[in-house]
Amino acid sequence: LNFEYANDQGSIIVIVGLRAQNTLIFPGNRNNALVVEDVMVVIPFSRAVRTANLKVTTGSVLFDEATKVAKWTVGKLVADKYPQLTGTIMLQPNANGFSGSGSSGGGGEEAPPIQMDWKVSMASVSGLAIQSLQLTNEKYKPYKGVRTIAKSGKFHIRTV
Repeated sequence: LNFEYANDQGSIIVIVGLRAQNTLIFPGNRNNALVVEDVMVVIPFSRAVRTANLKVTTGSVLFDEATKVAKWTVGKLVADKYPQLTGTIMLQPNANGFSGSGSSGGGGEEAPPIQMDWKVSMASVSGLAIQSLQLTNEKYKPYKGVRTIAKSGKFHIRTV
């Protein structure tokens, strides 16, 4: 993440990617590549932001000028691609907290905390597995398969 500002405008660059090491446990002997789905990045901006012109290489981004929140729907992540969000931010004239120039933390307002959501199908973080499943008083014969999904929950990235 790179967040810089000067005078009455700023710029932002966010790159999303996969780490080489992970702690996810897959059932059976699965040698497939890790597929992260339903990736969404939420960036709340300060009230000093008037508008933002954001562009993405993958997915779509919407900036709500009323709430000052950008929502980037990335979709699927694969290991060899790095989706990127870039853009310029227009600030209110004479915005308090943005009187200097340089990167975030240089006398002005800090970079916004970013929230991410995602899921990984057929993966378990804890390693728990279901050994057996019994259903009683059902007139049909159910399929005895179990699907696991690892979801992100509340994941915040605090930037400097």
